[in-house]
Amino acid sequence: MTTGVPGTTVRPGRRVVVGSSVLLGLSGLARLAQVAAEAVQQNTYLRAHEQVGTPSGFAALPMVFLMGVGLVVALTALVVLALALANLAGRNWTRIVTWVVGGVTVAVSAGWLFLGLIFTVSGGDDTAGSPDGSRVEEVAAQLMPGWAEPVSTVSGFVASPVLLVALVLLALPPANAFFRWRGGVQDPSYPTETTRPDGGRVPQQV
Repeated sequence: MTTGVPGTTVRPGRRVVVGSSVLLGLSGLARLAQVAAEAVQQNTYLRAHEQVGTPSGFAALPMVFLMGVGLVVALTALVVLALALANLAGRNWTRIVTWVVGGVTVAVSAGWLFLGLIFTVSGGDDTAGSPDGSRVEEVAAQLMPGWAEPVSTVSGFVASPVLLVALVLLALPPANAFFRWRGGVQDPSYPTETTRPDGGRVPQQV
C-alpha cells in the first residue's frame, strides 16, 4: 500500500477551481440582486394597491408567497457564496455539496421559468384587465424605480447559466486534480499512475 506519490508544490488545477469560485460568487450576487429588485417591485405594487384602494387581502396572499420564495432564494444565494470560498480550500465534500445545491437551484430555476412562460402564454393575470387592475398597473408604473425591472431581468438571466458553467468546471479533470492534492502529494485514496523503467505507464496500486 502506498502513502501517496510525489507531487508538485504548486497545487494543480487551481485556475479552474478559482474560475469556478468566481462564477459561483457572481451567481450568488446576481441572485441577491434579483431578490432585492423583486422585493422593491413587490413593495411598489403593494403601495399601488393601497393608493387605488383595492381590498387589503387582494394582494396579500401573492405577496406573502413571493416573500417566502425570495427568502429561500436569498438563503440559497448565501450558501452558494459560502461554497465559492470553501471550494478554494480543496475539500472534496464542499465540491459535492456545491453540485447538490447548484444542481437543485438550476433545476428549480428552470422549472420556475417554464411555469412563468406557461402563465404568460395562457394570458397572464385576468385581474390586470379589470378597472382596478389597470389602475394598479398605472400607479405602480409611476412609483416603480427605473432600475428595479432591468436589474431583476438581467440578474435572473445571468445567475443560472453562470452557476451551471461553474458546476461544469468543478467536474473537469484539472478540478479533480485540485481536490485530490494533499500537501504536495496526490491523495492516495484515488488511483494514479507510475512510470515503468521502460517508460510505460502502469496503474498505481492503492
